Amino acid sequence: MSINSQQYAQNEAWILFQLGDATVQTKMDGNFHVLALLDVASGLIHGMEFVSSSAEELSEFEAKKLLNSAEAKAGTKPKYLFVDAAQEHVRLKRAATALGIKTIPEAGRSFEHLTEEARMGFAAHVNMGSE
Repeated sequence: MSINSQQYAQNEAWILFQLGDATVQTKMDGNFHVLALLDVASGLIHGMEFVSSSAEELSEFEAKKLLNSAEAKAGTKPKYLFVDAAQEHVRLKRAATALGIKTIPEAGRSFEHLTEEARMGFAAHVNMGSE
């Protein structure tokens, strides 16, 4: 099933997704994956977090920071948060639940059409994995 941007009001549902397929390499701090929160209805990114590529998931602190910064930017929190069912995101789900946000595991391909523009734009502006 595919998620449709017209199914939800602005800031009713967000998607957690990885912005790039490759890691972002830094000389001083190592490699990172970049996770983002995107509003389903508007397509706006409300938050991003760089997560060490050696970490299996966001830390408790990173999860809370991502959700809180996204809420501050959006001016509200969503009712629903879609996450890729192939990834655990235990700490993020726990942080979302504590904020009253219902997490919904979905196949990542069901929201690729909504995140494609953000992923392409990110890839065009960031040197992914090469010098």
